Amino acid sequence: MPCYHFVVRAPDHTHDDPDGTHFPTHEAAREHGHRIVRELREDGYTPGDAALLVQDETGQTVHSIPF
Repeated sequence: MPCYHFVVRAPDHTHDDPDGTHFPTHEAAREHGHRIVRELREDGYTPGDAALLVQDETGQTVHSIPF
């Protein structure tokens, strides 16, 4: 199963995900990314012009989810 990394990229900071998580498809990883964004918003994280990048194991961004 491929490994995906979920990276928060904001104008003033980046939060990397060095370990990543395994998902069977890009779509499953995208759904997980949306869940992460939703949970961060619920916890009050409002970074402004930021996005959660879903990257595959080669480092290529396969989805970008804005906050």
